[in-house]
Amino acid sequence: MLQRLTRQFSGPRGPLGYVAGFLMSRMNVQLNQWAVDLMELGPFDRICEIGFGPGLAVELAASRATSGFVAGVDLSEVMLAQASRRNRAAIAAGRVELRCGTAAELPFADASFTRACAVNSLQFWPEPEAGIREIHRVLSPGGRLVLALRMRRTDVGRYSRSRFGFTEKRAVAVRQMLEKTGFTPSATTREIRGETIRALVGRR
Repeated sequence: MLQRLTRQFSGPRGPLGYVAGFLMSRMNVQLNQWAVDLMELGPFDRICEIGFGPGLAVELAASRATSGFVAGVDLSEVMLAQASRRNRAAIAAGRVELRCGTAAELPFADASFTRACAVNSLQFWPEPEAGIREIHRVLSPGGRLVLALRMRRTDVGRYSRSRFGFTEKRAVAVRQMLEKTGFTPSATTREIRGETIRALVGRR
């Protein structure tokens, strides 16, 4: 049962998907706060999140971009339902728009956003480079992208998510994708709830 639940984090669905979303909403608060901090939001920013999960970062971003707009895509209809409930007031006010979708085919016009983020979702993208190109397309010049990556650790329990995180080699490859696509990247690392998180911040 625990293994079945662990697999749900890559694309929650069905009853176990709701449980996975509930756990993410409890376990990832600090991580999402850090990612939103790194976007350096102002009141008029327009933000796109890829893989919004239960909608924590969407909620935080909307609370800071008070005269802006937040949009997002996620593969999971279960996560769409949970995130929509969490952000129902902002959605009703036209300040948040959430859809099912993929990073490789963002349903938004060129230069629609000033900020973008993906928090622990890039590892599930079938085509990471295509997704990064799409983010570059929808960001306006000077826009800022934050990719939060859980790094691999071996000094953890059998079912810890950190056992399946990014190796240093793979994190370097993602940074190279950013450079190839036209971003100017930097990196910072933080320990959050016993996990090592690498944030790649790209300026368009």
